[in-house]
Order: sequence, then structure tokens, then C-alpha cells
Amino acid sequence: MLITTEFGKIEISLQAISSIIKKVVSESYGPVNVGSGSHSFFGKLFGGEDSRKGIRVIEEIDGSLEIDIDLVLEYGMRIPTVVENIQENVFHRLKELTEANNVRVNIHVIGLQD
Repeated sequence: MLITTEFGKIEISLQAISSIIKKVVSESYGPVNVGSGSHSFFGKLFGGEDSRKGIRVIEEIDGSLEIDIDLVLEYGMRIPTVVENIQENVFHRLKELTEANNVRVNIHVIGLQD
């Protein structure tokens, strides 16, 4: 992601954006796991290469961001409510921290866990 200011250019890597998303999701109520597998949610967030699975960030030609997040949610949660809250939180935090104005946050609920 490239931002031009009066002083020069600022480049924010997709990995940095992914890190913001991981932090926002970890602070949200309801997710148990990002991506698939049996590792814990926080293990996925903070553990090595596996932490990148489950979150994809694509920057389109027009500068917009397309974000896909695969989540396993806690069983018994109201899925639409939890997902909408996460979408809103990710959108607003990215807008606040990176000044990204055109962001689409797609969440894929891939499972439920007790």
C-alpha cells in the first residue's frame, strides 16, 4: 500500500496490514481459530509461519484492499453478529491506522468449536 504525502512516499507492506488484522481479530469476541487445523487461536496468531494462514490481503490496482479471513468460531455464538463486529473492527482499525479508505473485509466461517 503506497501513500503519498507532501514529504514523500510511505509504503505499508501487506504483511504489516496482515499483522494489524491479526491483532484486531485476537481482540474480538468469538473467534477460536484463524484458518484450519487443530492449533489454538493464539498459536495461529503468534506462532511462526502458520500464523499467516487464514488471512489473505490483496491490494487491487486501484489501491483498494481485499481482505479474506478464515475463522473458526466458538459454538453457540450468533455467527452474523460476531462476523459483522469483526468486519467492522477490521475496517475501522485499518482506516484509522493506514488511512485506507477502500477496504473490503470478507470473513469465511470455516467451522465451529466448543
